[in-house]
Parts: sequence; structure tokens; C-alpha cells
Amino acid sequence: RIWRSQSPLRQFKNVPESVSRKLERKSDIEWSRYADLSPSDLGELVGVPRMGGTLHKLIHQFPKLDLSAYIQPITRSLLRIELTILP
Repeated sequence: RIWRSQSPLRQFKNVPESVSRKLERKSDIEWSRYADLSPSDLGELVGVPRMGGTLHKLIHQFPKLDLSAYIQPITRSLLRIELTILP
């Protein structure tokens, strides 16, 4: 288990503690946005250009789902819920 403020990359042994801490300090970037960064951008972000390729590979190992929900009240005690899950 990890705290919400901790990086999911902490579970990998080949990611140094210092790199994990640097990513956790970058709280202005959401976790979902890391997948959009190139290996060189990731390396610059953590200040260790050699780790860019490794981080890019590890980030793309996490599953990515797109969820959307539509909720409509039918009566006072009944709701219609439509959930769409896309890989």
C-alpha cells in the first residue's frame, strides 16, 4: 500500500528512492499526464537523464482506463446509472 501522495513507481526496485521523491515533489503534474511525456522529458523532470527511458517503460506498464458515468434520477429512491469503461 502507498499513500496517495506517493508515486506508484515506488513498487519497482530499479527506481532509486531519490527519483521517487523528486516525482512526488512534482505535485503540479497528475499521474495520468506522465504517460504523455517522452523519455527525455521524464529524465529532465527528475534531473537524471539516464532514467528517462526506464521511467517511460515502467509508466507504460500501468493499465490505463477511461471511465465515464451518466446518472439520472428516475424517482426519489431510484437512479439510473450508466457506466462506460474503455481500455
